Amino acid sequence: MPFQGEVAAVSAAVVWAVATWIYSQFSHQFSALQLNIVKGVVASILMMFVIPFSVDSIPVISQQHFAILALSGVIGIAIGDSAYFASLRRIGPNKTLLLESLAPPLSGVLAIVALGSILPLQSWIGVIITTVAVSATVFHSDDSELDWKGVGYGLVASICQASGVVISHYALVAGDLPPLLGALIRLSMGVAVVMLMIGWLERKPYHSIKRNLLELGRHGFFWLLAAIFVGTFLALWLQQIALKYANPAIAQSLIATSPIFMLIIYAVKGQPISKRGMVGTVAAVIGISLFFIK
Repeated sequence: MPFQGEVAAVSAAVVWAVATWIYSQFSHQFSALQLNIVKGVVASILMMFVIPFSVDSIPVISQQHFAILALSGVIGIAIGDSAYFASLRRIGPNKTLLLESLAPPLSGVLAIVALGSILPLQSWIGVIITTVAVSATVFHSDDSELDWKGVGYGLVASICQASGVVISHYALVAGDLPPLLGALIRLSMGVAVVMLMIGWLERKPYHSIKRNLLELGRHGFFWLLAAIFVGTFLALWLQQIALKYANPAIAQSLIATSPIFMLIIYAVKGQPISKRGMVGTVAAVIGISLFFIK
């Protein structure tokens, strides 16, 4: 299929924006680690169910490629997603997604450094525009105070996402692995690490998770499952397809258009959109495009 990777990347951007909006409704009922575990466990089960129907046979995975995907999962999911949920809780979906738009330039820079290439002037201009646009939008707050911890978590999430993408792309291509299988390895390894972390950082975390799930009720639980299906299962699958069949920099550039779709969601939901937020979001996407268009 022509442009299979690019179509998957745009689709991932749409579903990720939708999922971020839904996740934001639950970010105050669960801690970041708890939400990461819930979505990781449910999405892993979904992937294990779908994989036998999506591939003719399960390929043999070398220890090296498995270890690389596992490392990508620890960085991108265990650390990155936990930081993402913490940021979502503190500064909201729009600013969190904007901070994540810094990931494509970071991915490109990391890939270029790894390959020993030189970054052209146009790409540096794109990096500068994106950074300035995101900074001007996020660091200017109409509220009395900006939650700097939330911004810090968002930056950590962006850095981890960029690193995880570059590492994951190498394993998927070099090992010629099915995208969904790669996503499952990343997700399961990342969740396993979160489960180890939460026992040290929170008191009786699993009792709290169970209580919070029961308090959601049927309606709330349905929407949480919808967010997990769309944002973790479907988005991660689409992301892996994009990374395998498209240049990782282009894939990340298209995936990073999520803030644009978040503005559309805001408009549909009747949420106020500031001119600064609109201009900053569009400028950030333009900056990312400059980084990758040759």
